[in-house]
Amino acid sequence: MSNNFSQLVFDKTITKSKLSLDKAHTFNADETLKHSKIQDEFVNIASHEIKTPIQSILTYSELLHSNPNEIHQEYIEAIYRNALRLQRLSKNLLDVTKMENHTFTLQNEKFDINELILSTIQDFVTRAHNSGIKTRNVQFLFSPKGRILAYADKDRIAQVISNLIDNAFKFTQRGNISTNVTKQNDRIIVSVSDSGIGINSQIASRLFSKFVTSSENGIGLGLYIAKNIVEAHDGKIWFQNNPNRIGATISFEIPSKIRTNYLANHQVLQ
Repeated sequence: MSNNFSQLVFDKTITKSKLSLDKAHTFNADETLKHSKIQDEFVNIASHEIKTPIQSILTYSELLHSNPNEIHQEYIEAIYRNALRLQRLSKNLLDVTKMENHTFTLQNEKFDINELILSTIQDFVTRAHNSGIKTRNVQFLFSPKGRILAYADKDRIAQVISNLIDNAFKFTQRGNISTNVTKQNDRIIVSVSDSGIGINSQIASRLFSKFVTSSENGIGLGLYIAKNIVEAHDGKIWFQNNPNRIGATISFEIPSKIRTNYLANHQVLQ
């Protein structure tokens, strides 16, 4: 009787172990399939987006080459515009790869965030003009008050601000894009507001995910990258449609100094 009971317990233990292994294998297979689908989607979207500016550059280059004695400024501007688009896309894809592989690092320094925002807005407007994009119907508003010092990765925070301004500009045909900064205790809050069409309710819950966009220009990586940069600084990012139902506001906050215990758990280059 004792032997039969032991054998029964042993058989049940094997059965349970086998079921657990089967579930684990099924879970791993599902995760692998899910990861594979995400990779395929990433490659398909990226290749499509890369193909478009390359084809434009080739087309306008061929037109210039076929008429070497004629200067067509609009062709040159189109080549420059698509080269910038290609550069921006390749940089975004590289950043996403680093984030996915957990090789994304910060290089922190002390800087005045008001000064950084002002130069970022100026750079954005200059790039837009140089690439033939008209900004005359949109005013960029920013009224810095004094200095607000931050200790963070200056280039990455500039990238976040530039991405937010770029996102606002895509959906604002006319009106204002306003940037505001406040400091509350040891937290710095930056907000970018626009007078555009607002954030589509269909994508609101996934706004900071990869490949989510309602714009015809871009593949939906800018806000995903912004979110990862902000969170790497121990910060947070959020959005809201404006109360007057005109446009939207995206805000982020970061600590004015990175905490010592946070540095120990993240790849930060001092």
